[in-house]
Amino acid sequence: MPRSTWVPLALGAGVVVSIVLSLAVGQIALPLPEVLKAAVGMPSEGADFVVGQLRAPRAYTAALVGAMLATSGALMQSVARNPLASPDLLGVTSGASAAAVTAIAVLGTTNSLTLAPFAVAGALATAALITALGWRGGIQPMRMVLAGIGVGFVATSVTTYLLTKLPERVVGSAYLWTVGSTNARVWLHVVIAASAVAVLLPAAAWLQRRLRVMEMGDDLAAALGVNLVRVRLAAMALAGIAAGLATAVTGPIGFVALVAPAIARRLVGSGAIALGASAVTGALLTSLADLIAREALSPTQLPIGLVTAALGAPYLLVLLARMRRAF
Repeated sequence: MPRSTWVPLALGAGVVVSIVLSLAVGQIALPLPEVLKAAVGMPSEGADFVVGQLRAPRAYTAALVGAMLATSGALMQSVARNPLASPDLLGVTSGASAAAVTAIAVLGTTNSLTLAPFAVAGALATAALITALGWRGGIQPMRMVLAGIGVGFVATSVTTYLLTKLPERVVGSAYLWTVGSTNARVWLHVVIAASAVAVLLPAAAWLQRRLRVMEMGDDLAAALGVNLVRVRLAAMALAGIAAGLATAVTGPIGFVALVAPAIARRLVGSGAIALGASAVTGALLTSLADLIAREALSPTQLPIGLVTAALGAPYLLVLLARMRRAF
């Protein structure tokens, strides 16, 4: 069996184990058989509320959001041909957060489902802006990265300013749009995230073959009949939608989109885009990070974005050091 097949399967098994741990571990000890029953919706004595209503929606949402972020990161890195290209570093998730916090300031609501369309629109607008700024007879990778970093700083500044102007009753909820949190997720969040994954992953898989050809060079891709401009724009749009939907469900979770595709490529043993492995790797990372965020300082629960930032920042430093040596 090739590595491109067994690696995603092994990672998928890791996701299942991580989710089971998330459902079973906590302040309230529950028998594993009862946990498993509640996890799949079967009546379970004593576990229906704790697992079915509290832990399961949170665990499933974390894994699904991780898959979306990793897919977004893999698409952006393939288009830009740069390992630094990810929705968090290019400002796409910052744009989604800024749009959501702006909606809070204007509408006065903190309901995440009401704010979701604004977050997606903000992500798409940011992705379109950095694509336009990075375009010069085609996408220029370094130009795009620099444009994304600049746009991200602007979006973060807008969010910070708005947080200083919001009423005290909504500041706490608005702050979560700056760090990301899986706390208090409900089944509706799971449905939204699962529906998004069910649509986005097949669409990304359809683009994957063309992106792999383009990674071997534009001239070869054009000779094989790949429409370079159309594929790149479609990939960036899809990456923006995936990042926006993920941010809409949990807020911005940093570094997953940056780290997961790199880990997947190394595990698969290929330098080409590996969407399936990337998605499962992202799901595993966020699932483990969510468990750490919930239990590390229990009963205090940390935002998952703080955990992924603590794990991802060292990777970014190592990556920058390697790029410096390469130049």
